[in-house]
Amino acid sequence: MGWFTKETADKLPNNRSQRKQCWGSRDEFFSCLDSIGVVNSLDPTNSKRIASQCSQQEKDFEKNCATSWVKYFKEKRLVDHRKEQFLKKAEDENAQVIDFSSANSSRP
Repeated sequence: MGWFTKETADKLPNNRSQRKQCWGSRDEFFSCLDSIGVVNSLDPTNSKRIASQCSQQEKDFEKNCATSWVKYFKEKRLVDHRKEQFLKKAEDENAQVIDFSSANSSRP
């Protein structure tokens, strides 16, 4: 074992077709989660519902994607949902949305 190696190397999708297969299985898993009303698949309270209704989709997702990608996609799904809810609430309260993406980023 070398200094910078893992004993169980994380499999990364090496080419475009493998990445496409990963994204497809992710989308199928997330569609299944949507159908049962689950946003946070990392929450242990949802594990029974996921296991009973989306277990095959989750297995395919975990088989076709690198472990780090699975974790990232599950966390990103939750963050994106929270962001969407926050923006919806702000809009409902007539809050003014300020776009900082085009602002000058130079600092004094």
